Amino acid sequence: MSLASSLITRAAAVLALSLGGTAFAAPVTLELKASGFQNAGTQYPGFDGEIDARLTWDTVNTADPIASFLSIDIEIAGHAYTLAEIGIANQGSTQTAIGALVRGANAVVGDGAFNDFLIVFDRVHPSISAFAYSIQGKTNAIWWSPTTTSAVYVESNSVPEPSTLLLLLPALGGLLAFRRAKA
Repeated sequence: MSLASSLITRAAAVLALSLGGTAFAAPVTLELKASGFQNAGTQYPGFDGEIDARLTWDTVNTADPIASFLSIDIEIAGHAYTLAEIGIANQGSTQTAIGALVRGANAVVGDGAFNDFLIVFDRVHPSISAFAYSIQGKTNAIWWSPTTTSAVYVESNSVPEPSTLLLLLPALGGLLAFRRAKA
C-alpha cells in the first residue's frame, strides 16, 4: 500500500469516527396543557377551561437555554398567538419563562387592554411552574394558578441535514478506496 493511500484511509477513518460523536441540533416539541384556572379579580365565567400549547425549537440538549422558537401553537380565549407576539423572558438553569410581548414577556396585567400570557416551564423535567393570562376586554381580571397541568416532549422525526450527508461522503469514499486497494 502506498503512503498516499494509507494517509487517505487514516484520514477517512478519523473523519468517520469524529462525525459519529458529533451532536447536531434538532427540533424538539413540548406540549403543555393547563386547566382549572383561578380568576384573581372580576369574575368572568367560561374562561377557566383547558389551554393547549405546542412549542418547537432547535436544540442539541433540552437542558440548554432556548435561543428562539421555530413555531408556537397557543390559543387563549379565541386569540391565537403568533411567533411575532411572543418572547423569551428569562432562562434559569432548567426553567424558561415565555410570554406575550405586548407588555414585556415576563408580566401579565389584567386591565383588559390586551391579550397577554406568561408561562414558566421546566425544560429538563417537563412541567409547568406558573401560567397566567389576561383577556382583552375583560377588565380587572387575571387567570392564573391552574389546578391541572401537564408538559411532555413529543416525538419528532428528525432527518439529517444535507450538509451532514455531504460530510459523510468523503469518509465513505475513502473506505471504498481502501477496500479496493486491498483487493
